[in-house]
Amino acid sequence: MLVERRQVEEFALLSLNRPDALNALNAALLGELGDALDWAASCGARALLITGAGARAFCAGADIAELRGGSVPRVKQDSERGQSLFCRLDHHPLASVAVVNGYAFGGGLELAMACTFAVQRGLQARSA
Repeated sequence: MLVERRQVEEFALLSLNRPDALNALNAALLGELGDALDWAASCGARALLITGAGARAFCAGADIAELRGGSVPRVKQDSERGQSLFCRLDHHPLASVAVVNGYAFGGGLELAMACTFAVQRGLQARSA
């Protein structure tokens, strides 16, 4: 995960940084997301932008490869952890914008919906 403070623009930018996995949410990324939300609340920014690294996905949701290897209690715990983080984002003191730059499936769509606003970026119209 990349997190930075943009001084001139007055916003914090959170980039889900697992482009090879379509920015899927695994246990490590959920932990980083929680830390990033805490940091953004205290960094002096006026808004929080959330996007996905790479050109293909905002966030593909839960990391299915990690789910396959986990026990039922562990998968349930990670799911509840994700829901708790989305609730924290929904009630975050900063206005948040999901900059959806590709696929947003499952938990990735939930992440976008937990933001104050969501916008699409980089999508081109297709002709029939």
